[in-house]
Amino acid sequence: MAVLAIFLAALQPANAWNEKIITVAQLPAQAQTVLKQHFNAQQPVLVKQELEGVRTSYDVVFADGSKVEFDAKGAWTEIDCTRSAVPSALVPSQILAFVKRTYPGVFITQIDRDRYGYDVDLSNGLEVEFDKAFRVRDIDD
Repeated sequence: MAVLAIFLAALQPANAWNEKIITVAQLPAQAQTVLKQHFNAQQPVLVKQELEGVRTSYDVVFADGSKVEFDAKGAWTEIDCTRSAVPSALVPSQILAFVKRTYPGVFITQIDRDRYGYDVDLSNGLEVEFDKAFRVRDIDD
């Protein structure tokens, strides 16, 4: 019966009961390090833990609207700096080099990563997709 309850809970859509407001100190250590090293000047206004089935993720929202999402281990999965640049140290060097070479004067405002690769939004409105080997898969406007 307990196994069935767990299985059914995993199939439920994400609801408010799957989210919990937490403090920065309750984030995984790796996430805390990213925040201290790259977002120390910004004030978090919301830190929450989300449970989707058996997956845990964390969202940190800053006063300026920027947001960082982390996986259960504290590795970033999405960084959205709205109108400012994503910290260069968090962007793979191959992606930075491509953007600088192809779009001079343009910066990355958002980056997502998953097991297939990276998606970046640029300050000129373009979206560029990279595979795991940092080859361009698609460019959209």
